[in-house]
Amino acid sequence: MKKIGVLLALLLVVGCDEEAKRQPPPPVAPVAPAAPAAPSPEALAAAQAEALKNALTVDPVEAIAKDGRVVIRAHLKNPTAGEIRPVLSWDGQGTWWQGEKATMSPVPPGGEGTIEVQAKIGDRVYPLPRARLEATDGKQKLCGWEFIARAMAPVTPLVREWNVVGPFDFSLPRKPADENEATVLYLGMLSAWDGLLPPEKGVSLAAAYPGKEGHSVRWQTLKADPSGLVNVGALCRAPYAAACAAAYIYSPAAGAVRFSVGSDDSIRVRINGKEVWKKHAARSAAADQDAFSADLKEGWNEVLVKLAHRTGEWGFYFRVINPERQLKFALRPDAAPAE
Repeated sequence: MKKIGVLLALLLVVGCDEEAKRQPPPPVAPVAPAAPAAPSPEALAAAQAEALKNALTVDPVEAIAKDGRVVIRAHLKNPTAGEIRPVLSWDGQGTWWQGEKATMSPVPPGGEGTIEVQAKIGDRVYPLPRARLEATDGKQKLCGWEFIARAMAPVTPLVREWNVVGPFDFSLPRKPADENEATVLYLGMLSAWDGLLPPEKGVSLAAAYPGKEGHSVRWQTLKADPSGLVNVGALCRAPYAAACAAAYIYSPAAGAVRFSVGSDDSIRVRINGKEVWKKHAARSAAADQDAFSADLKEGWNEVLVKLAHRTGEWGFYFRVINPERQLKFALRPDAAPAE
């Protein structure tokens, strides 16, 4: 009997153990999520700096008045927790800009303020004044923006699409062995520069011409890079060569228009077949190196640029002063004019 009792006890223990295994486990208490770490002062400062970079919007200038007066407006949003104050620095020395007058007020947190600058332009728009708008909190500068070029772009556009053909032979003259090379290359008579290349005798965008080293060359479309540089060297890879670029300007009325150009190296400009500008130089291209005026007729006007190139970079900038935003530009005179 004693053995039977022990056996029954063991069976009872095993049964209870099996029953326990069939029971669901006790619920686990949920763990609260950890609170997100607060951003560091450095992260907050970086986020504020990024927001301030995009805090200024600039209105495009609608027109330059006939007396040269222009109004430039900008709008400053305040993404910071404190008041910010706009400050304008303006230096018109060495430019044709006169009489800057600015109106601006502090901008409260989360608010927006308007900055208005009134000025007068003389005979030349470029170079622009050295103007910068900065935001301060009364203790330190928070951010700064260049804004004049952004505002003036619609009334002083760079022509950005051209028909380009080349390279043509530079036609270096023969010279004695001891003659100064710079005199020949930079100051000497060069038939490709002083004479007429085939496109200068009449532009035909469907034509092919004999180019440098006897290669046939045709017109190709070339767009300026973001800075406005028409990189002729991207199409015409040849040292000591010349090239031509053609575009068309539509004017609703006849009248004088101001232009500015920059080139690497020499540049010659014809409008409707008439030479209106030339600069024989050895230089790197920059916008607005030269300025001139020329007459446009009512309707389409053909612009032909000739570039004489030696070595290195090769290109040009071509800007039109369009005070009332009435002039239009196209690759062909029968195309719909582009802004």
